[in-house]
Amino acid sequence: MRTFVIAEAGSTHDGDIDKAFKLIKAAGEAGVDACKFQFWSDAMLLASRRRAQEYAPVYKKYRVPEVWLSCLQLACTASGVEFMSTVYLPGDVQFVDQYVKRHKIASFEAGDDDFVNTVLACRKETIISTGMSTMRPVIPKDRKRIKYLHCVSAYPCPHDQASLAVLRSGLFDGYSDHTKYVFTGGLAVAAGARILEVHFRLEGTSPDNPDYGTALTPEQLGVYVEFVRKAEGMSGDGQKKMQPAEKAMAKYRVRA
Repeated sequence: MRTFVIAEAGSTHDGDIDKAFKLIKAAGEAGVDACKFQFWSDAMLLASRRRAQEYAPVYKKYRVPEVWLSCLQLACTASGVEFMSTVYLPGDVQFVDQYVKRHKIASFEAGDDDFVNTVLACRKETIISTGMSTMRPVIPKDRKRIKYLHCVSAYPCPHDQASLAVLRSGLFDGYSDHTKYVFTGGLAVAAGARILEVHFRLEGTSPDNPDYGTALTPEQLGVYVEFVRKAEGMSGDGQKKMQPAEKAMAKYRVRA
């Protein structure tokens, strides 16, 4: 089964739409399935909602203007990737819905049942990250449309806290990766992930960018995807059987 790989642009567009277009082009060249941005219409409202007034200047500086969304969607189509956008404010859900095939809810909003239900009312597949939690918020009647990502909300996530073994439980559909290692996606696939989300940036992005510490370069993103595809192939179909490469050796088996 092919893993759905989402390249998360986050704030690395620096408020410059030309950089956003370059990010989309780089994502397509790396072989991902989707390129995702983040949308909030009101920086102060988001800061208030999250009780994060100290982040208000950051939210204001890296906000994606409404007029960008249609342009980013078209650019994604031209690069052969799906356009995605995380939505954060209840009042923005319907606006973002017109541009996306599926929705993404961040870990910080995943515990707000009213918000989650507002997104689910759009009747589209919804991917929910589950950082900072010990239990995923299951809504049984909509389970077929909800995909849960194991996530550790640390930027970057220390390698010894990635807890990839959680994926073996079968309770999660994928992994939102903040480790900044090119091989982590492949390891997650081997553990059972079928959706991956990973941050990336352009070469030359300033270390002052809030997503710099978590983001892969375009070259690293390409290697990341390569590891993912190899892990898919190496995982097989889960059935123990003689492989074609073994057949030449089969005649040497000792029989009682």
